[in-house]
Amino acid sequence: MKPARVVCLMAAWVCASLAVIGFFLPWARIDLREPSTVKRLRETVPLQGTMEGLAGAMRGITKDVGRVAVTIRRGAETVTGDITVPSLEDIPRVISGAQIPQMANSQHAQLAVAIMEMLTGKRQQVGLQSAAVYLLPGIAVGCAALLTWLPRPWWLPYAVSGLCATLAAAGFWKLSTTNTAGLLIAVTVGPGLWLSLWAYVALAVCAAALGVTRIHR
Repeated sequence: MKPARVVCLMAAWVCASLAVIGFFLPWARIDLREPSTVKRLRETVPLQGTMEGLAGAMRGITKDVGRVAVTIRRGAETVTGDITVPSLEDIPRVISGAQIPQMANSQHAQLAVAIMEMLTGKRQQVGLQSAAVYLLPGIAVGCAALLTWLPRPWWLPYAVSGLCATLAAAGFWKLSTTNTAGLLIAVTVGPGLWLSLWAYVALAVCAAALGVTRIHR
């Protein structure tokens, strides 16, 4: 095996490993903010108001305390939904890719759906969405395995390079055109997802370089 091919394959496996590592790093960070209902109450109820008036106002908003409004903007399209939680303290502040399938089977299922809608732009069943996150590290490992154990087809490295480049471009475009904000909660992209996407970029380069080494045998 030529040294150049060995270097390309080693680099490909490093990239696949980075995609797997990114899967366990934060994909999303949750930022809690002052509820709009509480803000309106604070601004409209005078400090010298009676306790009866304050109690009446509180009765009007207590039904919304456990509901979190999430707004996801994708260009001109806006998707808004409510997430019901027992208390604000129960909302996870940091979510990794590996945690999304676990959340899909817990009380935070709607939050997992909101994160997956941010990434895919589609509304699907929560089970399908949670299973889809395994594709990001899985495809990277599969591509590295194909490059290692299927050396015969001359076109395979270029096909792998094109696939990885397409996935990375789609991911970067989706994240760059998605603005997440909420009345009480804001979802921002974490470093784990960025690491996985850049790993795909590097994997595409490694695959293309491997194809070039085959041509110059």
